[in-house]
Amino acid sequence: MSKDIYLKEKTIMKWMKIFVGAFCLFAMLGGPSAQAGDSKIQEIKSNGALRICHAEALPMNYKDPKTGNWTGYNVDAGEDLAENMGVKLVHVDSTWATVIPSLLADKCDIGMVGLFRTAARAQVVLFADAWGFDTQQLAVPESSNMKTYADVDQAGKVISVLSGTADEAFARVFFVNAEVKALVSDKLATIFLEVASKRADAVFTDSTTMKLFIEANPAMNLRALGDEPVNPQGYSYAIAPGEYHFQQFVNIWMERTETSGKKKSWHNKWFK
Repeated sequence: MSKDIYLKEKTIMKWMKIFVGAFCLFAMLGGPSAQAGDSKIQEIKSNGALRICHAEALPMNYKDPKTGNWTGYNVDAGEDLAENMGVKLVHVDSTWATVIPSLLADKCDIGMVGLFRTAARAQVVLFADAWGFDTQQLAVPESSNMKTYADVDQAGKVISVLSGTADEAFARVFFVNAEVKALVSDKLATIFLEVASKRADAVFTDSTTMKLFIEANPAMNLRALGDEPVNPQGYSYAIAPGEYHFQQFVNIWMERTETSGKKKSWHNKWFK
């Protein structure tokens, strides 16, 4: 093992410990569900509602600018999951930095967003089976001559990310020279605006969100970096620790959406 790889692995462990420590502290101070028994299904049925936490990502979860209501792939999926449980669906606003703390504090029953299934997060919450896979990628101004990660990873360069995301954790390890600027916001556009307004040199997020955002906002004059996307991994829904019965139910429901063709219809509708 080279010295560089060894040091990167040490840094990954450092950031994993920081993220896990923050989540665990939140759970101890204000997360009653972290101590709860395997009773989530009964709680949902008793309340007559399935509460799902949202964080903005295209095309999975985002607010319709005309109505202010949550829409996207996971809204359709959430409605189907609630219908299968015989309850109504309740939408809970959160951000990428607060979706897991919100789940641990029992503000929602499931983090129904495309959370990357990282080792750090898996020490804090349960995950349903992966329902998709994605990579991460940089975008830069169209006028930029930067083509590789090495071009961006230079002293004096700034990379914008959303705070509390797997994008932030990976970027802080992968980019060793550039500044990683983590922004606390519930608006996905924030990190792209940093680049469009020249407060950052590049933006780092998942490849699907990046592609759809750039296509929907041509006036920002952004393009994906020429280098290949990095860090392929699965993403899925988060469930409070100890709720294995609910986890099993969600996994079986997901399997049924696959075999019934519902998942394909949602994909065709939203991933155009």
